[in-house]
Amino acid sequence: MTHSGQEIEAWACSKAQEIVLREGFNLIRSARDGNNIEIRLHSMTLAKVIAASLVEASSTIEANPGK
Repeated sequence: MTHSGQEIEAWACSKAQEIVLREGFNLIRSARDGNNIEIRLHSMTLAKVIAASLVEASSTIEANPGK
């Protein structure tokens, strides 16, 4: 399988939806409750998960450049 633009886009959209549903909900709930410590915690968690998904995508593409 090649890493066409459409495949990458589909993966990115799916991953983004997964991240927002899980981590974004926690952040929204913290903001609604007005808990600044939890807002900061969930913001950092969201940033870490996004960074990890970018590393995952990059390493997958680099490990399989022609597939």
